[in-house]
Amino acid sequence: MPEDSSPITPPPAPPLVPGITDPRYTQVVDEAQRASSDAARTAAAVSVFEVPTSPEEQEAQAKLLREIDRKYLRELQMQDQEKAKQIESGGEKGIDRDETVLNAKGGTVTLDNTTGSEAVRISQKGGGNVKITDTVNSEFAPNNKQTLVNGDKFSTTKGDYFNQIQSNKEDRTFGDHTISVGDPNFYTTSLAQDWLDTFQDIAIAKTNPELNYGGVGVNTEIAFPVDGTPSESGAVEGGTYTKNKAQEFIQDIIEEAAPKLAKIEKDMGVGGNLKLFTTKNFVLRAGAGTASTDPGIMVENARPVTKKYKVKDGKAVEETQPVSVYESKDTANGIPFGDVHISAGTKIRMNAGAGGVGITSAGDVSIASTGRYTIGGAEVAIGGSTIGDSGRVTIVSDTDVFVDSGQLITHNAPYINNIAKEQITHVTPCAVYTGDLHVTGDLRVEGSIWVCGFYGVRAKGDIVAGGGAVSLLNHRHGGICPGDFNTCKPLTGPGQN
Repeated sequence: MPEDSSPITPPPAPPLVPGITDPRYTQVVDEAQRASSDAARTAAAVSVFEVPTSPEEQEAQAKLLREIDRKYLRELQMQDQEKAKQIESGGEKGIDRDETVLNAKGGTVTLDNTTGSEAVRISQKGGGNVKITDTVNSEFAPNNKQTLVNGDKFSTTKGDYFNQIQSNKEDRTFGDHTISVGDPNFYTTSLAQDWLDTFQDIAIAKTNPELNYGGVGVNTEIAFPVDGTPSESGAVEGGTYTKNKAQEFIQDIIEEAAPKLAKIEKDMGVGGNLKLFTTKNFVLRAGAGTASTDPGIMVENARPVTKKYKVKDGKAVEETQPVSVYESKDTANGIPFGDVHISAGTKIRMNAGAGGVGITSAGDVSIASTGRYTIGGAEVAIGGSTIGDSGRVTIVSDTDVFVDSGQLITHNAPYINNIAKEQITHVTPCAVYTGDLHVTGDLRVEGSIWVCGFYGVRAKGDIVAGGGAVSLLNHRHGGICPGDFNTCKPLTGPGQN
């Protein structure tokens, strides 16, 4: 039977394997189908012959088989020549397009040997796949993915790293969790301190006052020179001082330090910033519980303070009253959890919207600054209160306390003490005392004294008028002058004014 007359049924195409999207897969399937067809054709051609019995039949059968083989090889050669023409015309001469496919019910493993595009692909029937190429390793999990590492795990990314979670995320660390950001040189060398040392000259030049009225740096304690004279009151304000020439060379100092700073900043590397963004809320909590131990105690009647002064035998006698005092105790430093430490080498900036800022502490709160400390707002309230109404407010200053109000200042307490070792001055067009005014010293009035009380003026001693010429206590007249019924002029003499 001629070899072309046998019915040839091509084998079924391999099942579709999810995850294999390379168009070269179609070519691999075609070649596999061709090989299967050739094998089936050969088997069909051979199966039509009966077993020869005579030498003539055997020779005829052998001749027919040789002819089939030659025709088949000629067909393959023609196909290879045609394929070579297509490769040469497309500029792909010398490219290997060999590929091995292992197909099974559970999935497919593909080894692609295409020159320049070698790849390994593993696909599972549910769609999960892994692809490994020269440029990228990709992985797709259609459902869940779990990883368990019994030992240590190390991961290094030398380029950028992007991670996207389209739902919730939770990182749970049973030990310490450290996030380190920035070039390693920051941690292994003195880059930061070198930069600060180089910048020191610029900082000193900027700190210098424009005029040579002196000053001392609050951190460096550098004393700046004085060249000039103060005002008549001894104050710098209103005085005369020379211009500080250091201000003229600030730009030169900056230009001189700029190359050194640039070199150090280059060694610092790129980046080094930690940015946290949230569209809603940000919660930071340390410790699984809140320590409510007493950070200190209020000692009632611990210290006497001046309550008021009483006049006794013509002298002011101080009367004291005991007040409460707070004693700080160390009860929380030994707790091994619940601490939050924030340290900024340069500055901290905090901004809040209309919801405000609230800081509540069950222990001591300390805010200190070597520079200016400013508290401001539509209303500023400072209070000291504890259980038992024993709170205190203490204000201490090295030199002066200045209080200024555009309209009103009110002190309200059962007892108010203003104690000055030298002088208390009230500069006002009018002073009103609704009660008694007791002066244990002299009362000197440059203006007039008006007495509107029912009893007038009462004095245990003498009252002298006229610049010391007329004494009220020793004042006497010589009698009635004749004719006008008036008293005569005051008598003069020893003891008489």
